[in-house]
Amino acid sequence: MGTLGTLCEKAQMNPVILVGCFTPLIILFIVMKLAVWIEAVNTETDYVKRESKKPHGPYVANAYADVDEEEEEYGDRTDYR
Repeated sequence: MGTLGTLCEKAQMNPVILVGCFTPLIILFIVMKLAVWIEAVNTETDYVKRESKKPHGPYVANAYADVDEEEEEYGDRTDYR
């Protein structure tokens, strides 16, 4: 017997034992990822349902019009096109 009650012989890591040890961790990781993903999907679905029931508007005739066309600070002399 060596330190801490372990055997002094060379310990061989069997691949089956290694896979068996990490399988619960991998399964737990996958289950947690799925749970977070399902929760995010449900939250987004609820948000879309709530937003679709809100009143929308008022809409403007031309949303991309230049509202300060008369108050431009650049004139013909500084237009470099």
